[in-house]
Amino acid sequence: MVAVEDHLSSLVVDRVTVAPVVPLAVRGLTVRYGAVTAVGGVSLTVSAGDVVGLVGPNGCGKTSSFRAVMGLVQPHAGAVTVAGAPAGSIQARARVAWVPDEPNGLGELALDELLSLTGALYRADRGYEARCATLLEAFELDGRRRACLGALSHGLRRIAAVVAAAALDRPLLLVDEATAALDPHAVIALRETLRALARRGAGVLIATQDLHFAERVCDRVALLSAGRLVAAGSIEQLRKDYASKSLEDAFVAAVGTGQQLQRLRSALDTL
Repeated sequence: MVAVEDHLSSLVVDRVTVAPVVPLAVRGLTVRYGAVTAVGGVSLTVSAGDVVGLVGPNGCGKTSSFRAVMGLVQPHAGAVTVAGAPAGSIQARARVAWVPDEPNGLGELALDELLSLTGALYRADRGYEARCATLLEAFELDGRRRACLGALSHGLRRIAAVVAAAALDRPLLLVDEATAALDPHAVIALRETLRALARRGAGVLIATQDLHFAERVCDRVALLSAGRLVAAGSIEQLRKDYASKSLEDAFVAAVGTGQQLQRLRSALDTL
Protein backbone atom coordinates (compact mmCIF):
# COMPACT_ATOMS: atom_id res chain seq x y z
CA MET A 1 0.00 0.00 0.00
CA VAL A 2 1.42 3.39 -1.00
CA ALA A 3 1.44 5.87 1.89
CA VAL A 4 -1.69 8.03 1.99
CA GLU A 5 0.46 11.04 2.85
CA ASP A 6 2.25 10.70 -0.52
CA HIS A 7 -1.04 10.80 -2.40
CA LEU A 8 -2.22 13.86 -0.50
CA SER A 9 0.99 15.89 -0.56
CA SER A 10 -0.31 18.00 -3.45
CA LEU A 11 -3.30 19.10 -1.38
CA VAL A 12 -1.20 21.22 0.95
CA VAL A 13 0.80 23.27 -1.54
CA ASP A 14 -1.54 26.25 -1.50
CA ARG A 15 -3.93 27.42 1.17
CA VAL A 16 -7.66 27.91 0.74
CA THR A 17 -8.78 31.50 0.32
CA VAL A 18 -11.12 31.92 3.28
CA ALA A 19 -13.30 34.91 4.06
CA PRO A 20 -12.13 36.90 7.13
CA VAL A 21 -14.80 35.23 9.26
CA VAL A 22 -15.07 31.79 10.80
CA PRO A 23 -16.26 29.00 8.47
CA LEU A 24 -19.10 28.07 10.84
CA ALA A 25 -20.77 29.82 13.75
CA VAL A 26 -23.77 28.19 15.47
CA ARG A 27 -25.52 30.11 18.23
CA GLY A 28 -28.36 28.65 20.29
CA LEU A 29 -29.53 26.30 17.54
CA THR A 30 -32.88 24.66 18.25
CA VAL A 31 -34.57 22.27 15.82
CA ARG A 32 -37.94 20.67 16.52
CA TYR A 33 -40.01 18.08 14.69
CA GLY A 34 -43.50 18.54 16.04
CA ALA A 35 -43.32 18.10 19.80
CA VAL A 36 -39.86 16.50 19.63
CA THR A 37 -36.81 18.71 20.18
CA ALA A 38 -34.00 17.20 18.10
CA VAL A 39 -31.49 19.95 18.86
CA GLY A 40 -31.84 22.13 21.93
CA GLY A 41 -29.82 25.34 22.16
CA VAL A 42 -26.54 24.10 20.70
CA SER A 43 -23.71 26.58 20.14
CA LEU A 44 -20.36 25.83 18.52
CA THR A 45 -17.74 27.39 16.27
CA VAL A 46 -15.53 25.85 13.59
CA SER A 47 -12.53 28.07 12.94
CA ALA A 48 -10.35 28.06 9.84
CA GLY A 49 -7.81 25.26 10.14
CA ASP A 50 -9.82 23.29 12.72
CA VAL A 51 -11.31 19.80 12.62
CA VAL A 52 -14.21 19.71 15.06
CA GLY A 53 -16.11 16.58 16.02
CA LEU A 54 -19.81 16.43 16.84
CA VAL A 55 -19.91 13.25 18.90
CA GLY A 56 -22.88 11.37 20.31
CA PRO A 57 -25.16 8.35 19.99
CA ASN A 58 -27.92 7.80 17.43
CA GLY A 59 -30.73 10.32 17.81
CA CYS A 60 -28.67 12.90 19.68
CA GLY A 61 -29.13 15.63 17.04
CA LYS A 62 -25.99 15.37 14.91
CA THR A 63 -27.70 15.00 11.53
CA SER A 64 -30.38 17.56 12.38
CA SER A 65 -27.61 20.02 13.22
CA PHE A 66 -25.98 19.35 9.85
CA ARG A 67 -29.28 19.80 8.04
CA ALA A 68 -29.70 23.18 9.73
CA VAL A 69 -26.20 24.22 8.63
CA MET A 70 -27.08 23.22 5.06
CA GLY A 71 -30.37 25.14 5.24
CA LEU A 72 -32.43 21.97 4.75
CA VAL A 73 -34.40 22.54 7.96
CA GLN A 74 -35.49 25.84 9.44
CA PRO A 75 -34.29 26.37 13.02
CA HIS A 76 -36.97 27.20 15.57
CA ALA A 77 -34.44 29.33 17.43
CA GLY A 78 -30.84 30.43 17.14
CA ALA A 79 -28.65 31.48 14.24
CA VAL A 80 -26.24 29.67 11.90
CA THR A 81 -23.75 31.38 9.60
CA VAL A 82 -21.40 29.77 7.06
CA ALA A 83 -18.36 31.93 6.29
CA GLY A 84 -20.43 34.96 7.29
CA ALA A 85 -23.55 34.10 5.27
CA PRO A 86 -26.87 32.93 6.79
CA ALA A 87 -27.31 29.17 6.53
CA GLY A 88 -29.47 28.20 3.59
CA SER A 89 -28.67 31.29 1.56
CA ILE A 90 -27.13 30.94 -1.89
CA GLN A 91 -23.91 32.43 -0.54
CA ALA A 92 -23.75 29.93 2.34
CA ARG A 93 -24.48 26.92 0.14
CA ALA A 94 -21.68 27.95 -2.19
CA ARG A 95 -19.21 27.96 0.73
CA VAL A 96 -19.94 24.53 2.20
CA ALA A 97 -19.45 20.97 0.93
CA TRP A 98 -21.36 18.11 2.53
CA VAL A 99 -20.89 14.35 2.75
CA PRO A 100 -24.26 12.92 3.86
CA ASP A 101 -24.65 9.82 6.00
CA GLU A 102 -26.53 8.04 3.19
CA PRO A 103 -25.31 9.16 -0.29
CA ASN A 104 -28.41 7.97 -2.14
CA GLY A 105 -29.64 8.80 -5.63
CA LEU A 106 -27.84 9.25 -8.95
CA GLY A 107 -27.12 5.51 -9.00
CA GLU A 108 -27.21 5.47 -12.79
CA LEU A 109 -24.23 7.83 -13.02
CA ALA A 110 -20.66 6.62 -13.35
CA LEU A 111 -18.24 7.83 -10.69
CA ASP A 112 -16.56 10.17 -13.19
CA GLU A 113 -19.97 11.59 -14.11
CA LEU A 114 -20.77 12.27 -10.45
CA LEU A 115 -17.52 14.16 -10.02
CA SER A 116 -18.10 16.18 -13.20
CA LEU A 117 -21.67 17.01 -12.17
CA THR A 118 -20.55 18.09 -8.70
CA GLY A 119 -17.86 20.31 -10.15
CA ALA A 120 -20.31 21.90 -12.57
CA LEU A 121 -23.03 22.52 -9.98
CA TYR A 122 -20.56 24.09 -7.55
CA ARG A 123 -18.66 25.95 -10.28
CA ALA A 124 -15.43 24.39 -9.07
CA ASP A 125 -12.09 26.00 -9.87
CA ARG A 126 -9.57 24.64 -12.38
CA GLY A 127 -7.82 22.59 -9.70
CA TYR A 128 -10.90 20.49 -8.99
CA GLU A 129 -10.13 17.68 -11.44
CA ALA A 130 -6.55 17.35 -10.21
CA ARG A 131 -7.74 17.17 -6.60
CA CYS A 132 -10.30 14.52 -7.58
CA ALA A 133 -7.55 12.45 -9.22
CA THR A 134 -5.34 12.74 -6.14
CA LEU A 135 -8.12 11.70 -3.80
CA LEU A 136 -9.32 8.83 -5.99
CA GLU A 137 -5.80 7.42 -5.92
CA ALA A 138 -5.48 7.96 -2.16
CA PHE A 139 -8.74 6.10 -1.52
CA GLU A 140 -7.81 3.39 -4.08
CA LEU A 141 -10.85 4.21 -6.19
CA ASP A 142 -9.12 5.40 -9.35
CA GLY A 143 -9.75 2.07 -11.09
CA ARG A 144 -13.51 2.45 -10.73
CA ARG A 145 -14.01 5.76 -12.49
CA ARG A 146 -16.46 4.27 -15.00
CA ALA A 147 -18.35 2.13 -12.49
CA CYS A 148 -21.98 3.07 -11.89
CA LEU A 149 -22.62 4.34 -8.38
CA GLY A 150 -25.55 1.97 -8.04
CA ALA A 151 -23.20 -1.00 -8.52
CA LEU A 152 -20.84 0.12 -5.76
CA SER A 153 -21.03 -0.94 -2.12
CA HIS A 154 -22.29 1.49 0.52
CA GLY A 155 -18.73 2.13 1.64
CA LEU A 156 -17.49 2.90 -1.88
CA ARG A 157 -20.42 5.25 -2.50
CA ARG A 158 -19.49 7.09 0.68
CA ILE A 159 -15.89 7.37 -0.52
CA ALA A 160 -17.15 8.78 -3.83
CA ALA A 161 -19.12 11.39 -1.87
CA VAL A 162 -16.04 12.22 0.21
CA VAL A 163 -13.91 12.71 -2.91
CA ALA A 164 -16.50 14.95 -4.60
CA ALA A 165 -16.94 17.12 -1.51
CA ALA A 166 -13.31 17.35 -0.38
CA ALA A 167 -12.08 18.21 -3.89
CA LEU A 168 -14.36 21.28 -3.99
CA ASP A 169 -11.98 23.01 -1.58
CA ARG A 170 -14.67 25.04 0.22
CA PRO A 171 -14.24 27.08 3.43
CA LEU A 172 -16.39 24.52 5.30
CA LEU A 173 -16.61 20.73 4.91
CA LEU A 174 -19.30 18.70 6.70
CA VAL A 175 -18.91 14.92 6.97
CA ASP A 176 -21.85 13.09 8.54
CA GLU A 177 -21.11 9.75 10.27
CA ALA A 178 -17.53 10.08 9.12
CA THR A 179 -16.30 6.48 9.29
CA ALA A 180 -19.58 4.63 8.64
CA ALA A 181 -19.10 1.66 6.25
CA LEU A 182 -15.45 2.55 5.56
CA ASP A 183 -12.71 -0.09 5.58
CA PRO A 184 -9.48 0.51 7.56
CA HIS A 185 -7.58 1.93 4.57
CA ALA A 186 -10.39 4.37 3.79
CA VAL A 187 -10.54 5.47 7.44
CA ILE A 188 -6.82 6.28 7.34
CA ALA A 189 -7.20 8.10 4.00
CA LEU A 190 -10.13 10.07 5.37
CA ARG A 191 -8.16 11.10 8.44
CA GLU A 192 -5.26 12.34 6.32
CA THR A 193 -7.63 14.14 3.93
CA LEU A 194 -9.40 16.01 6.73
CA ARG A 195 -6.12 17.04 8.34
CA ALA A 196 -4.73 18.16 4.94
CA LEU A 197 -7.80 20.32 4.26
CA ALA A 198 -7.49 21.88 7.71
CA ARG A 199 -3.83 22.70 7.03
CA ARG A 200 -4.97 24.47 3.87
CA GLY A 201 -7.21 26.70 5.98
CA ALA A 202 -10.61 25.03 5.68
CA GLY A 203 -12.88 24.38 8.64
CA VAL A 204 -14.07 20.79 9.02
CA LEU A 205 -17.01 19.53 11.07
CA ILE A 206 -17.56 15.79 11.35
CA ALA A 207 -20.39 13.93 13.02
CA THR A 208 -19.32 10.58 14.37
CA GLN A 209 -19.97 7.84 16.89
CA ASP A 210 -16.39 6.62 16.46
CA LEU A 211 -14.66 7.95 19.57
CA HIS A 212 -11.27 6.56 18.54
CA PHE A 213 -11.40 8.32 15.17
CA ALA A 214 -12.52 11.58 16.79
CA GLU A 215 -9.64 11.35 19.23
CA ARG A 216 -7.15 10.89 16.39
CA VAL A 217 -8.39 13.53 13.96
CA CYS A 218 -10.18 16.31 15.87
CA ASP A 219 -8.75 19.48 17.36
CA ARG A 220 -11.91 19.98 19.39
CA VAL A 221 -14.95 17.88 20.20
CA ALA A 222 -18.55 18.75 21.11
CA LEU A 223 -20.34 15.98 23.02
CA LEU A 224 -24.10 15.73 22.42
CA SER A 225 -26.71 13.84 24.40
CA ALA A 226 -30.47 13.98 23.74
CA GLY A 227 -30.02 17.00 21.48
CA ARG A 228 -28.06 19.06 23.98
CA LEU A 229 -24.42 20.00 24.25
CA VAL A 230 -23.07 18.45 27.45
CA ALA A 231 -19.37 19.23 27.03
CA ALA A 232 -16.97 20.78 24.53
CA GLY A 233 -13.28 21.46 24.23
CA SER A 234 -9.99 20.03 23.05
CA ILE A 235 -9.33 16.34 23.57
CA GLU A 236 -6.73 17.22 26.20
CA GLN A 237 -9.13 19.57 28.00
CA LEU A 238 -11.95 17.01 28.07
CA ARG A 239 -9.63 14.36 29.45
CA LYS A 240 -8.53 16.79 32.13
CA ASP A 241 -12.05 17.97 32.98
CA TYR A 242 -13.29 14.42 33.50
CA ALA A 243 -10.06 12.95 34.88
CA SER A 244 -10.07 10.47 32.00
CA LYS A 245 -7.39 8.66 30.07
CA SER A 246 -9.34 8.66 26.82
CA LEU A 247 -12.13 10.47 24.99
CA GLU A 248 -14.29 7.38 25.52
CA ASP A 249 -13.96 7.67 29.29
CA ALA A 250 -14.62 11.42 29.13
CA PHE A 251 -17.73 10.80 27.01
CA VAL A 252 -19.11 8.22 29.45
CA ALA A 253 -18.56 10.63 32.33
CA ALA A 254 -20.00 13.63 30.49
CA VAL A 255 -23.23 11.96 29.36
CA GLY A 256 -23.71 10.20 32.68
CA THR A 257 -23.75 6.61 31.45
CA GLY A 258 -21.10 5.32 33.84
CA GLN A 259 -23.59 3.58 36.13
CA GLN A 260 -25.40 2.06 33.14
CA LEU A 261 -22.08 0.70 31.89
CA GLN A 262 -21.31 -0.79 35.28
CA ARG A 263 -24.73 -2.48 35.41
CA LEU A 264 -24.11 -3.93 31.95
CA ARG A 265 -20.74 -5.31 33.01
CA SER A 266 -22.24 -6.84 36.14
CA ALA A 267 -25.06 -8.44 34.17
CA LEU A 268 -22.67 -9.87 31.60
CA ASP A 269 -20.46 -11.32 34.35
CA THR A 270 -23.43 -13.41 35.57
CA LEU A 271 -24.15 -15.01 32.19
